Amino acid sequence: MPDETALKDARSGLLRLLSYRQRSRQEAEEYLRRKGFDDKLITTVLAEMEQWNYLNDRRFAVEYIENCLRRGLGPLRAQHTLLSRGVDRKTVEEELARYYSPEIESSLARNLLMKRASSGTDLTEKRWIRRQVAYLQRRGFHEGVIVKTIQEHCSLFDE
Repeated sequence: MPDETALKDARSGLLRLLSYRQRSRQEAEEYLRRKGFDDKLITTVLAEMEQWNYLNDRRFAVEYIENCLRRGLGPLRAQHTLLSRGVDRKTVEEELARYYSPEIESSLARNLLMKRASSGTDLTEKRWIRRQVAYLQRRGFHEGVIVKTIQEHCSLFDE
């Protein structure tokens, strides 16, 4: 049985961390390791937090994806970040499929492009188009969506 004082310190530290925002199980474990707690204590505290539903990777993924949608980020960016934070691939794919449809992804990309196009730049200029493609790639959109969005956007101004 772990030392009660250390157990209490680990719990309160992790609860404080979780009070700011949701964390994945991996992030919580890394936090406790950085604080110098031993493996047995970390396992005990993480099990308690999951049992009490303070740690839940699915809920973390949902909140993160909703935040990405608000910020106009694409599914590839959300997927990469969630996987790097230790959420299992099956959970990530299920939640991405639930929140990102092809129509939603296209709409997000279109809205981002419309905001950037209001600068009065020549929209058929190749340099401008390359920069917008790179921008949408960094934001995490699929290549097909980017191509379609750029083609639609440029055709609006051909008339």
